[in-house]
Amino acid sequence: MMKFTKALALAGLAAGFIATSAPAMAQDAAEPDFSFSGNVAITNDYVFRGFTQTNEDFAIQGGLDLAHSSGLYIGTWASNVEFPSEPVGNRTSFEIDFYGGFKGTFGNSIFTYDIGAIYYMYPGDPAGSDYSYWEFYGKLGADFGFASVGSGLVYSPDFFGGVGDMIHIPLNVSVPIPLGSDQFGLSVSGQLGYNEYTNTGVTWDGFTDNYLNWNIGLTVSITDWFNVDVRYHDTDLDGTYCKNVCDERVTFTVSRSL
Repeated sequence: MMKFTKALALAGLAAGFIATSAPAMAQDAAEPDFSFSGNVAITNDYVFRGFTQTNEDFAIQGGLDLAHSSGLYIGTWASNVEFPSEPVGNRTSFEIDFYGGFKGTFGNSIFTYDIGAIYYMYPGDPAGSDYSYWEFYGKLGADFGFASVGSGLVYSPDFFGGVGDMIHIPLNVSVPIPLGSDQFGLSVSGQLGYNEYTNTGVTWDGFTDNYLNWNIGLTVSITDWFNVDVRYHDTDLDGTYCKNVCDERVTFTVSRSL
C-alpha cells in the first residue's frame, strides 16, 4: 500500500517510476505462495478404520498444515491414544502423524487428485511393538455440487504392530443439505473401506486377513465457529477379538479449523 501511495504522489514527476513499480505492486497484491492452516477437535472415541484407538475413551486432537500454491503440502497431526492390550505402566499415550504430498485438479474440471505419504509415530511404544509405520496413498475425487465422491488406494509395507503389508481402499460420499443460510451448514457423509492384510498369520477369534469398515454421519457447521459431527461406525468383524474394540459405536466430535 505504501508503494502504491508513493507511486501516485510521484506520477507527475516520473512516469518511468510507475512503469517499473507496477509489477512490484501487482506482486505485492498477489496471493501468497504459502498458506498455513490448523485444526483442533475433541471426540468421545478416536476410531480409525473401525477400531477404537483410545479404548473407547475421549481424545483431544489437532494438526497444522503448510501448503504451497503449486499443490505441494506438508503437515502434522496428533492425538492421545490408549491400546487396551498393552501392559499397565508401559502404554503408548500419543500418536503423531507426519505427512506430505501433492494435490490439485485436472485442469478446470471437477476432478481432483492427491498423492502422498504419511508416517504414524507412537512415542514411548513398548519395545518390540513395531507400532510406527508408513503409508503411501493415491486418491481421486469429484465434486458434482449436489454430492462429492472419492476413492483411492492406501498401501503400507509394514502395518501397525508389524503385521506385514496392508491395503486399504476407501469409498467416500458427502452430500450437502441446503439450509438457505450463510451461518449454518449441514451435510451427510459416509465411508466404506476395504482392508486387507497380506501375511498376518494372526489367529485371534473373529479376526480375518481382510475386513470391511463403514461409517455414516451428520455434520453441522457453524460458520467461523465450529463443526459438530455425529457418526455411526461398524465393521464386519466379530468374535471375542472385536468386543469393545471394533464393534459398532457412535462418536460425537466437535472440531474447529484455524
